[in-house]
Amino acid sequence: MIAAYISSHGFGHVTRSSEVLRAVRELRPDLALTIVSAAPEDLFRSAIGDPVDVRGEECDVGLVQRGALTIDAEASAERLEAFLATWDERVEREAEWLRSSGADLVYGDIPPLAFEAAARAGLPSVALGNFSWDWIYAHFARHAPRLAAGARWAADAYRKASLLMRLPFAGDMGVFPCAEDVPLVARRPTLETTEARRRITRDPRAIVVLSFGGHGLFRFDPQVLAQHSDYQFVVPNTDPRLPENVLALTEDERRARGLSYADVVAAAEVVVTKPGYGIVTDAISGHSRLVYTDRGDFPEYPLLVAEMVRYLPCVYVSNEDLSAGRIGEAIAAVRQLRFPDPPRLDGAEVVARRVLATLDAARAATARQTPGRTSSTS
Repeated sequence: MIAAYISSHGFGHVTRSSEVLRAVRELRPDLALTIVSAAPEDLFRSAIGDPVDVRGEECDVGLVQRGALTIDAEASAERLEAFLATWDERVEREAEWLRSSGADLVYGDIPPLAFEAAARAGLPSVALGNFSWDWIYAHFARHAPRLAAGARWAADAYRKASLLMRLPFAGDMGVFPCAEDVPLVARRPTLETTEARRRITRDPRAIVVLSFGGHGLFRFDPQVLAQHSDYQFVVPNTDPRLPENVLALTEDERRARGLSYADVVAAAEVVVTKPGYGIVTDAISGHSRLVYTDRGDFPEYPLLVAEMVRYLPCVYVSNEDLSAGRIGEAIAAVRQLRFPDPPRLDGAEVVARRVLATLDAARAATARQTPGRTSSTS
């Protein structure tokens, strides 16, 4: 059995790890999977399918955000300190669960708890990520010095990981003792672009999707989009006062139309967003252009901005212009840019095969230490 600990900070960790775990399921259908995460359970089930067990446990705290664009460092420090107040008990509880559940390997994206608990339970652990919380907390410790202790705590846990599968757009992850670089892990559209577009709208105008993840776009009024009548905007809002060129597509409505979120992105000529691993790779996979805005003082942001132009057309717009709806020039400009050569998008299978090889090696080692034991498939 694989125990997968997934951060619930935003949706990027959930979406990419769901792709990896789905690839694991395809390669080894009889292998049991249990996910430990505070992210919505249906996100995992819709991506991976059944059977999969989900334990709704908070396995890290990430950062406290006010909307998609603002980090509250002090509130993050308070929440992290509360989480760590019961750290030893939390680790021992997870280690005991790992022993009793019959887990063979721990996968983490990328909560420190996963690797600390795995080490205490005597299990191998594989990390996946393009950043780690020690790097993030060390950055924000400049504003909230209490986070420096959180950075040291995360680093100590990460040093216990058996292997890091390092994604593109990576920050400083040198704390991991062993690392391998892997291709992009990205969701793939499930429908042809023309069919996805038909299920969204019959309007002939170019589709522009506003995507700001699980945190939403703080205090954004879709009415400002009325000035761009050449485009059909798609937003998650349900406000009945939306302009005629703005379509509300809630999560429930999207699913009712048989659309994955990757389908929605692929149907768009342009996605307006703040850069994060999940939406950037969705756009790369869906062959969609990107208009991006500032993300606040988040250390992943400059790495993504510097690298994503190698993968897809990108144009910047300020938070102020976005809030005011002044995005017409940016949309027109990005539509004129050509796509670079497509990158490898088989990272999910690459990671899945490496995870399974690590699991098989661990089982073989256990069998050698305990003669007569028969390795199970679960």
